[in-house]
Amino acid sequence: MNAKVGFIVCGVHSEVKDVLGRPMIDVKLVEDSLNSLRNAGLDVYRVYGVLSKSLEIEKAVEECEKQGVDCVVFYVATWLWASEIWKAVYYLSIPTLIWCTPTSIGWATGGALVLHGALDEVGVKHKIVYGYPDDGEALKSIVSFARAAKAANRLKKTTLGLIGGYSMGAVTGAVDMAQVLSKFGVKIEHVDQYELVNSAKAIPKEEVEETYRELRRKYGRLPELDEVMERSIRLYIALKKLVSERKYDAVAVKCFPELGDNYATACLAQSLLPDEGIVTSCIGDVNTALSAYILYLLSGKPTFNPDVQQIRKWENVVKLASDGAAPISLAEDVERMTLKRRGLPTEGAADGICVGFVCKPGPVTMLRLCRIKGEYCMHIATGEAFIPKDVDVALEECGFPHWPHAFIKLSGDVEKFIQNQRSEYISMCYGDYERELIDLCYILDIKPLLDK
Repeated sequence: MNAKVGFIVCGVHSEVKDVLGRPMIDVKLVEDSLNSLRNAGLDVYRVYGVLSKSLEIEKAVEECEKQGVDCVVFYVATWLWASEIWKAVYYLSIPTLIWCTPTSIGWATGGALVLHGALDEVGVKHKIVYGYPDDGEALKSIVSFARAAKAANRLKKTTLGLIGGYSMGAVTGAVDMAQVLSKFGVKIEHVDQYELVNSAKAIPKEEVEETYRELRRKYGRLPELDEVMERSIRLYIALKKLVSERKYDAVAVKCFPELGDNYATACLAQSLLPDEGIVTSCIGDVNTALSAYILYLLSGKPTFNPDVQQIRKWENVVKLASDGAAPISLAEDVERMTLKRRGLPTEGAADGICVGFVCKPGPVTMLRLCRIKGEYCMHIATGEAFIPKDVDVALEECGFPHWPHAFIKLSGDVEKFIQNQRSEYISMCYGDYERELIDLCYILDIKPLLDK
């Protein structure tokens, strides 16, 4: 998931020395700065030279866009004329970052600050970073912005398949498709559940049996290949084929009531597909699908989309539980993972196969897109997944111990978590991506809701 940046060095004193006879540009510092970006994991496209004039900067920007960079880093090496840069940046279609080192030689600080102000004058979204190439915090700031820019650019090329509509009265999952396109650049295509069921029914019996054997080889214990297991496998294959044929990047599936009551629930499909790089969400909840997809773009890892099942204020702990679906790779012990009937006739009378396990320990990031008075916000929370000492008791508390669970010790304030969370669902992945998400909110003009 490495981001690609364009590196443009700017300044007006490339051939000038100060009164002490020193070059106004520290060439070694420029090279060290460039190499620090590469060492930090960024793919860097370098524009050679020290640029100062409008035409050469416009040409450099065009080069960067042709190279498919995710953002452009304007490295301010000396004082510069902001009037020679701001027009080129104004028409730039990708995010911009200004980087300046605290060296006194060349008077670069003033140049960076005036460029910062000039871009704000014309409303160009950008970030300014001030620090030497060995400044860890400065590098983290650059990398997080570049990764956020990559995610924002990728969203513009995303198509999300909505299979059915929203369900269970969860209005927080219903969206305005025009708003989603204008805000995120994501196109939503609607598909009826009837098409998914027809596709599932048309899958040859031999393909179902082969998939069943593959699952048994991989996970060992499996329910018998009865009608419920067979239909669950058929939905998995059909959904996978639909995503491939339509070139969807993510899907939201309306599981209830039609699909789950009359054919099978999609829990097995939505447990297997995330580990194959396909982002899915339940009950036709598009905001969950978008939240999970954003985490996937930043992390490259499968995402878990559970209910916030219980908030233990006295422990600063959130218990997450899904009613049947979770990426199996998140299990603390895959050997102990169970595959069995979902067993909730009021939400899926036809039943289906679900997975059951406790999520492994480790740092996690949680995310929920929501709207307040029609405007998008992003709830961002971090914490540490852990295994409770009384895990068996904790699993039984919600009444469905055979469903996937995660137990998260929050990094932030639990009361703020409650106020910021505006849905039953929250998306979770392993790793800390708070910086990137805050930068992404800035790029997309979304208000971040933090628990700190």
